[in-house]
Amino acid sequence: MKKFKILTLSDAIDLPVIEAAGGLVCNRNHHILLMFKRGKWDMPKGRIEENSVREETALREVQEETGLNIKKLTIQAKLVSTWHTTRHNNIKYLKKTHWYLIDYDGNDDDTDPQVKEGIIECRWVHLSDLPEYRELLRARINYVVDFWHKNLAYTPKP
Repeated sequence: MKKFKILTLSDAIDLPVIEAAGGLVCNRNHHILLMFKRGKWDMPKGRIEENSVREETALREVQEETGLNIKKLTIQAKLVSTWHTTRHNNIKYLKKTHWYLIDYDGNDDDTDPQVKEGIIECRWVHLSDLPEYRELLRARINYVVDFWHKNLAYTPKP
């Protein structure tokens, strides 16, 4: 019987891999935070720098991209990871993003979108209003939101 090697996504797609971390931010009002960037609704994320911890990267990126106070942000759970291709300095990469559920100890507080990163608006959205945003959510963000909605959205906070 012939044995087959099990391939990972990075084996099958011959591109250098970079890793990132980000967060689905949920506040006291049970609203999640979306960012409008390059014509789509997205969530904060960024590259994990050398010698950095995924969770710290997720919190830092939320703070940098949305202007939320990092002292009010707490990681509650690991959600899922997503993969997509991206370009940086004209080189194509396979990007793996580790997503976390992040609690924001506040309400629909003001945000300060990181305009230099192309973020033109941050908006708190109630779960019941999410269908209005689905068409302009990136596929990977829809996947993360769906995972959260089906598994953790109605779990009481500790």
